[in-house]
Amino acid sequence: MAHKRRLFGSIERRPGGYRARYVGVDGRRYDAPHLFLTRIDAEGWLSEVHREVLQGTWRPPQRDTGQGSELEFLSGFARRCIAERDLTPRTREEYEKLLENLILPTLGDVQLRFLEPDRIRRWYSTVLTDDKPTQRKHSYSLLRSILREAEEEGLIERNPCRIRNAGRVRRTRDIEPASPVELNRLLDLPARQGLPVLLAGWCGLRAGEVRGLRRRDLDLSEGVVHVRQAITRTKGEVHIGPPKTTAGIRDVGIPPHLLPHLAKYVAKLPVAGRDGFLFPGQDGVSPMSEKALRYAYDQARKVTGREDLTFHDLRHSAASLAGMTGATTAELKSMMGHATAGMVERYQHANRASRARLAENMSKLADQ
Repeated sequence: MAHKRRLFGSIERRPGGYRARYVGVDGRRYDAPHLFLTRIDAEGWLSEVHREVLQGTWRPPQRDTGQGSELEFLSGFARRCIAERDLTPRTREEYEKLLENLILPTLGDVQLRFLEPDRIRRWYSTVLTDDKPTQRKHSYSLLRSILREAEEEGLIERNPCRIRNAGRVRRTRDIEPASPVELNRLLDLPARQGLPVLLAGWCGLRAGEVRGLRRRDLDLSEGVVHVRQAITRTKGEVHIGPPKTTAGIRDVGIPPHLLPHLAKYVAKLPVAGRDGFLFPGQDGVSPMSEKALRYAYDQARKVTGREDLTFHDLRHSAASLAGMTGATTAELKSMMGHATAGMVERYQHANRASRARLAENMSKLADQ
């Protein structure tokens, strides 16, 4: 049965009952404090509110100071979301910084139900700047995931984060992956300096994963390195724990030409025990420090002549080299420790050799 258009407020059928809402004298939208079992009950409630408006006795509903009301606002709900997530210390610290510095100062005092797409777009275009694309992407992605939880809990009807491609980062510079010849020059360095960098360049390990390797993680008979933990640093504290994501726990094949060098290095390590770190610090017990790894990489860049590459760029090199051998997307995902194929694509590049080979093969078509 069709209902006449209401002159004051609106009523909508929702799972579990009827929701009544109206626009107050102050221009703000208000919902009834609960769902009504029948439409006539919702009609009665709106009629009573309308009567107060006409008589001039209406006042904005008082905001409850209890825990429930705090979750109606982005600040309270977002902080609860982060607190309840199972995150590594480093990721938790990063999320909290993004939340407190970039999201909540502008949007924190807004009720979840009033977070409309236009408001999100204004925040995205004014607060988040183009000169920090990665920070911009992570801030938007965090907000989108928080509001996705709000949608799943029924606190909002639909996630207002709808900016197309906002969660992507455009590459700001072209990366020319290191070649096999350049990487093999690292074998001329002392093993303590060259091998950590080689495991990043050939196997795609992150800096924290290299530092977190233990002797038991290196299987020279099978030619495999087991990535089971990583080292991060937050607020001056060193944390040793599992990789950032479940996909980061993986087994990666070691190119055979590296195995003799790794075996020779392990045989000379002063401290015995499979639980010992593969690349220990000066005390022989603690893991290699960030400073030591930076120094090793500085030496590596001088030897290879690739001052343009960062340590993280070596992951691009590993993915590119694996791709040149014909690795499938699934194999690259496993090797790089990524959960999605989209992340793998970021690390694939056409280097000089592959470009030349492609051009040569295309030219052959002209001779047919």
